[in-house]
Amino acid sequence: MWNQCAAVGAREAVRFVAVSQPHAGDFLNAIPMRAAYRMDTWQMKLSVQRRLGLPLDAALAANVGRSLKGKVQDAMGDQAINDSVAGHAGRHKSLLEVLVRVLREVWGAAVEMEPANHLPYSNTYRPDLVGQRLARGGGGKHIVGDLKFLDPLSSNPGSVDGRGGRVAFGSTQPGIHAKVFGLAQRGEKGDGNFDPATGGKYVARAEADYSHSLSQGHEVMCLLFETFGGFSPAVVRLLKRAADAVGNQLSKVQYEQEASWSTRNWLSLQSQRISVALHKEVAWAIATELGHGAVRGGAVVGGFAAAA
Repeated sequence: MWNQCAAVGAREAVRFVAVSQPHAGDFLNAIPMRAAYRMDTWQMKLSVQRRLGLPLDAALAANVGRSLKGKVQDAMGDQAINDSVAGHAGRHKSLLEVLVRVLREVWGAAVEMEPANHLPYSNTYRPDLVGQRLARGGGGKHIVGDLKFLDPLSSNPGSVDGRGGRVAFGSTQPGIHAKVFGLAQRGEKGDGNFDPATGGKYVARAEADYSHSLSQGHEVMCLLFETFGGFSPAVVRLLKRAADAVGNQLSKVQYEQEASWSTRNWLSLQSQRISVALHKEVAWAIATELGHGAVRGGAVVGGFAAAA
């Protein structure tokens, strides 16, 4: 498959692999009979165009032009999602809130979002979420989760990391795993720079953001999502664990108020819920950066009326 991908260029190879990851297309299976699974027409159109590697109508309607930072926009939305004035904070916070709500439906108040009292178990970094005493193996240890919501491409076409066209999350996971878990030194400086193709040469030591949690035996998780919709293996494991805790069964309230014919178990219901929220956040970020005046709660975006 890689030989075929390489023939169409690094960007297209990365996009193809990204949209092939677990749950990347779950939003397409969501039946819009419930508010949490509903996307406005313009949001769905932008998400599908991006998924298929097509120029975005929202970008073309803006006549491409320049970003709010003065950089040249592109018709694929790469500049808009990677180098926006709004940055990553807004989309990160919204996705984190959805994930925490999903996990609280299983574990209740044991799941905390951005806890203020984290110093006893994580004095080097504040976690995005914590599952109190929910770590595998028991012993009163916690799940300490750091959520990342990253784009596998680049605002600079020449800077696309080709690893993402070879392996899943290859453009996003190595760097953030090094931050979260740290790196042990390998080789010596004289060996030359690290070669990802072979895994050889020099790797400098890097301190883990969560060194304190790791030293205490807590279960640190790097919960990576990509803007094309993929859930990383750590996210998949966490959702599977939550599903197992409820026997992958819907509660009476979930069945009556949230489920559709495409969500007959807990995992499918919550995966679609997260996927829809993820793609809506990406659509908002791109439309806003392209100058369509997108605001939450109702707006006219790219010529489409956005529902409240």
